[in-house]
Amino acid sequence: MRIFWRILIAIGGLLALLLVGVWIAVHTVDFKSLIGPIQARVKEATGRDLLVGGGVDLKLSLEPKVVIEDVSLANAPWGKAPQMITAQRVEAQVALLPLLRRDFQVKSFKLVDPVIALETDAKGVGNWQFANATPSATPGAPSAPAAIGGLFVGDLAIVNGILTFRDGENGKLTTLTITDFELNARDPQSAVSARFRGSVDDIAITLEGDLGPLASLAQRRWPYPVALKGQINGQQASVDTKIKVQDQTVTLDPLELGIGKSKVVGQMNVVSGKARPRLSFKLAATTLSLADLALPVKAGAVRPATAPVKSRYVFSDAPIDLGALRSVDADGELSADTLLLRDGRKLDHARLQFKLQDGVLDAPVVQAGIFGGTLAARIKIDATHDKDAALNLHVDARSLDLAAILAEAGIKRELRGGKTSVNADIAARGASLHQWADSANGSVLAVVGPASMGHPSAGGDAAFNKLADAVNPFRNVDSTTEIQCAVIRLPLSSGTSRIDRSIAIETNKIGANASGTLDFGTEMLDLSIKPQVRKGISLNIDQIASLVRFHGPFSAPVVGVDAKASAATVATLGAAVATGGASLLGQVLLKSATADGAAPCQIALGKAGARSDAPPATAAQPAPSNDLGKALGKLLGRQWTDR
Repeated sequence: MRIFWRILIAIGGLLALLLVGVWIAVHTVDFKSLIGPIQARVKEATGRDLLVGGGVDLKLSLEPKVVIEDVSLANAPWGKAPQMITAQRVEAQVALLPLLRRDFQVKSFKLVDPVIALETDAKGVGNWQFANATPSATPGAPSAPAAIGGLFVGDLAIVNGILTFRDGENGKLTTLTITDFELNARDPQSAVSARFRGSVDDIAITLEGDLGPLASLAQRRWPYPVALKGQINGQQASVDTKIKVQDQTVTLDPLELGIGKSKVVGQMNVVSGKARPRLSFKLAATTLSLADLALPVKAGAVRPATAPVKSRYVFSDAPIDLGALRSVDADGELSADTLLLRDGRKLDHARLQFKLQDGVLDAPVVQAGIFGGTLAARIKIDATHDKDAALNLHVDARSLDLAAILAEAGIKRELRGGKTSVNADIAARGASLHQWADSANGSVLAVVGPASMGHPSAGGDAAFNKLADAVNPFRNVDSTTEIQCAVIRLPLSSGTSRIDRSIAIETNKIGANASGTLDFGTEMLDLSIKPQVRKGISLNIDQIASLVRFHGPFSAPVVGVDAKASAATVATLGAAVATGGASLLGQVLLKSATADGAAPCQIALGKAGARSDAPPATAAQPAPSNDLGKALGKLLGRQWTDR
């Protein structure tokens, strides 16, 4: 028992001596005298001035806390902001025992109300790159334990801070608002727990998780693990990766990202220090939703006093911002088993390969399952000239579902079959969809296979119904139309398609070819459609139009019968008219029930010629009879007008 009391008395004595020593150390250290040497050391290491506008205070406890008011670090000489960092208050809690030796080991470090301005110059040099900074230690080289640049900070915190990043090349400013940020570690060799709550511009972010040891980061021992989860923009989010930094390349491999319904895995590299940063990646997703990636509208954005003027064109004339294609170089591959578009449509087995170099985007592989079929495309956009970007597009789509295509166009039909293929080769220039359409050169071909189409009730797509009624009178008596084929072949030259019977449809009872023009600049169409009865089908003359005119703006075409205008349209295309058009309609152009000739779809495909219905050039023909006109007017639900 005596030994126990002796040990207790000895410990009490040592504790008393320790407290006396702490009191002496605290009261003999002039903390303000440390400001000068610290400023000199910062100036030597960074080439920047460290200013302390307030006082230095010590709050006594078992782990004393040093509080410095009004601190700032000067910015680079070329920087926009005068100070790179300012803080209303800096708090540093130091270890007690080293303090007796006047050795400060920081247990915690907190910045209160800081403003941090990061920026690059026009060449991509960052203001965090200090002119006097010494080269980093060789990766893997030994360093003093529990030290980062000679100083270990156990807990790092930022409260109510603002961090801005200004891109010196394009002037874009990104703002990071920090509600609170914490890094906690027991020692340099232990994993770091991290927590962040704040926002990037108007995107709310809350993340927490684990990082690798601080010693690994300080000594550049790669790879460095990062595993965080939380919420981004109100959606569950996660990131799990290992980081490697070598020269000016940051590698994330493996990389696993999740947000909302989307989850992608793969690897990514970011190369900086050049005229443009370079991004390369290879990512794969089971499900990728574009809605998960949508960014909110910036709250501070200035809204116009009046609503924006709506484009009067089907192909919008709103300028397309292609500036992003000139701000970065990239190459990548992205695949998704299921790609969910913003409008709710789903693409299967989507795959994209692309390369972006010097403002030229080349995507040789664009693939997806769409409308029940497959789509393969090649896209090239040269955005080196902002207002005159060049587009080259090749599309090969097969086995598409016609009902799904019509539904997407707003035309609802009960339809079975109708597998559709689409091929397009288009070259265009401009700064909007409308300019691209107006300058398009190339061709578009769509072919529809056998289908059974139900007839809708009155209303709905009225123009489509009137056109179908004019061309096919059997719609009024048959419950369905049995389509055998349909072809749309559009040769494009400077935004205009001049059609010579290259649009066609065949049913089990009737066939029709169309000729005319589609002007994508003015977005006006003028088509003359010539029906013909299939062989063996009986029909009275007043039950079918000889020529149907489908004309007007793309957004609201109308159906009519105009003998002179229809004949003139056909005549300008050289569609077997040698008399200027008047003689063509001077006779009834209805093929007889026993007539024979090339199939309309074959004509449209350019695989067969048609027997001319035009009489000899010298044969004068009488004008169309008024009785025929009345019959056609009755069919179209209006009175005949002889223009």
